[in-house]
Amino acid sequence: MMNKMVQCVHWKEYQGLNGWVMFCSAGAFAKQLTREEAEQCGCTTEQRTICKKIMETNLGYGLVPDILKDDAEVALKEKKAASEL
Repeated sequence: MMNKMVQCVHWKEYQGLNGWVMFCSAGAFAKQLTREEAEQCGCTTEQRTICKKIMETNLGYGLVPDILKDDAEVALKEKKAASEL
């Protein structure tokens, strides 16, 4: 088995019919991360660029999660999630 190219809880890799599929599940499902969540999983600006490039090379496109900028955006995210219940 091959070692993962990106060490992150959101990074997924598997062998498909046409080769390896590598993607960020947080980006694929439009997840928004707070700065703290991003720091905890290593989702830095530099790492996001690397991840996006790997996805674009393998899949033709790449999606990375949005990083919330401040507490106001976090509050908005929580309010939106509560209203969807």
